[in-house]
Formats: sequence, C-alpha cells, structure tokens
Amino acid sequence: MAKRKRATTRSSIIRKIKEKRGQGQGIHYKPWLTIHDVPSIGLASRIKGWKTGRIHHLFSEHLETAYFYMCEWSQSTTDIREQFPLLPLEKTLHIAETLGIRHPKDPNTREPIVMTTDFMLTVKTEQGMEYWAHTVKPKSKLTKRTLEKFEIERRFFADEGVKWRLITEDDIQYNLVKNVMWIHSARRLIGMNHLNENIINEIEEELFVAFMNRVKPCAKVAAECDRKFGLPIGSCLFILRHLLANKRWLVDMNIRINPALEPIQISWANNNILGAVMKNNEQRAGN
Repeated sequence: MAKRKRATTRSSIIRKIKEKRGQGQGIHYKPWLTIHDVPSIGLASRIKGWKTGRIHHLFSEHLETAYFYMCEWSQSTTDIREQFPLLPLEKTLHIAETLGIRHPKDPNTREPIVMTTDFMLTVKTEQGMEYWAHTVKPKSKLTKRTLEKFEIERRFFADEGVKWRLITEDDIQYNLVKNVMWIHSARRLIGMNHLNENIINEIEEELFVAFMNRVKPCAKVAAECDRKFGLPIGSCLFILRHLLANKRWLVDMNIRINPALEPIQISWANNNILGAVMKNNEQRAGN
C-alpha cells in the first residue's frame, strides 16, 4: 500500500473538505485527521465507540483515550467527534493575526494548517443540546506556545457560541476510566458465538445472586458459574462485563473493579426486578 501524503498544502486541505472530513455526526462523522495522517505521534489508538458505532482515532493512548472513555460513559454526552477542524482556515488566520500570534504551519511546506480540537461533544443539558469543544493536554506540556494556540481555539469557538475547555490529568477520573476500559469491548456479543441474549436472560437471575456473594473474588465466582451452567471458561465474567456495559447491572464506577482479587458490589438497574430476584432467593433458601 502506498504511503499517504501527509504534507499540508492548499490542495490537501481542499481534498479533505471534498472527502467530507470534519463533517457529519454520529456514525457518519469523519475526523479531519486519522492516525494514518499524522506521522510519529507516539501511542495512538483506534476504538469503536458505543455512542457512534464507528472507529474513533485518538492520538494519545494515555490522556486523550482516558477522556474518551469518560465521555463514552457519560449519559449526558450523546455524540463524540474527535479531531474536529476549525474551519474556515481564514478565520483562525484572522484570529492569530489579531492576537499577534503565529498561526500553526506545516514544518515542511510552511503552509498554514487547519487547526483541530481534540473533541467536539454533543451534550444534553437542562437548557437543551449544546456543543462543547474540549482540548486535552497534560499540564507538563502547557508551554507558552501551546497556550497561544489554545487561545486561537478559544477565540474561534467563543465566536461560534461553543463552550471551549482545556482538559488536563486533573480532570480524569482514573478509576472510572479503568472500569470502562475493562467492560468496553463487552458491550456487544461480537465474537462470543456460544452466547446470545436468550442464554443471558435465562441465567441472569442466578448469576446475579451468585455475584452478590461478597466474599469471593468475582472472577472466582464467575468461573464457578461457568462450570454450573456448562459454559466455556470466561463466559460468565464476560456476561458480567456485558451487563455492566449496558447498565443492566450497576456498580459504583468510581471504585476500581478488581475481579481477580475482590468481590463486586452490584445492584440491578430495575428495582422491581431486583425485588423479585431477592424474593426468589429467599424462597430457595427456605426450601
């Protein structure tokens, strides 16, 4: 496969616009930059999103990806658009000139680049749907030059009526992030050919009662349930992740889940179902 041309030129910007980069919403959105467009970006990741159903291109495996997982879990965030372009280019050029700040340029071609913000979020608020532009950066990298570029961003979005905010490591809920990472790939049953929703529905009640045993680590309980239900090893732990990812079962996501070492404190999202489960459990114990 031929290498993609990465240099910024007027023609490359026009080409991206024609490709509808930075346009659309949800599954139809195309980020202005993908991990194939930017060389030497260090750790990067491609993650299929829950909210959008498409692959997200994240340029920092640590901070940017962590914030992505927080947005995935948030009930108020309805859409996540990464690498969102600040267009038209003439507008950021004008803002930079007004501020007396050098506009970012391609180091090779010296052409002005289209600036991007890390995340454009669609957020459900009490006032209605809003767009929030969030730029993610470690505090250690907030140099004078970086802050100058962020000021161009801030001014751009202020003029657009979009809330802009800088996100640093101080804003990351790391226990929540680790928990979402653990359950994220289990949202769907892809690749689990021996499982389907009917099987899960059949064993869900018994499985819930088993996990409510808060003495054994939940991985050990899951393995015991695999044997009880005649399922391949790892199935019940996957089901636990699946039900948590779909918020059918609830845990305090700000407390780190440690399946190999600790039990899990779960509740049922539907309190009516939970009451029926507990009643059935009591009846079994009395027989």
